[in-house]
Amino acid sequence: MRKKYRLFGIVNVFDLVLIIACAVLVYGAYLFAAPTRVVAGGGDLIRFTVELAERPPGFYTQIVEGPLVFDSQSGTAIGNVVYAYELPFMVDAPDEYNDIIRRVPVEDSVFTYVVVEAWGNVTDFQTEVNGFRIMVNRDVYIRSRDFAGRGFITHLEFLD
Repeated sequence: MRKKYRLFGIVNVFDLVLIIACAVLVYGAYLFAAPTRVVAGGGDLIRFTVELAERPPGFYTQIVEGPLVFDSQSGTAIGNVVYAYELPFMVDAPDEYNDIIRRVPVEDSVFTYVVVEAWGNVTDFQTEVNGFRIMVNRDVYIRSRDFAGRGFITHLEFLD
């Protein structure tokens, strides 16, 4: 038996290099495939805002702080109401005198914004609350004991 290419006469140098290279590749694949970085204690505290369009003025006063908000389609709890507010409902309208398009408010209609807070899992690729993906511009159907509606997630922030 030849001991020419063996380390200390026992281990083949080429086999050792191959084993180290495989270990580096496996570790790199693990880091690439497992991007989840969840903080101990249930995840990260997030706050997102849902815009409900064309609501009657004062609708936001019906929305009480505290109750759970659910995704109406799956029944998944996605957080608690923090507060709600409204802004005038605006549309684009032509101003023929000045030859431009202006944004003008629509009477008896407002945007109602519902701010929701939840503990979620934040990864490099997505933000998730109980399996429900939170993404800006996502069309959502939400409900609580005080209201129900279809809207869009307009804002997402991560709290410390």
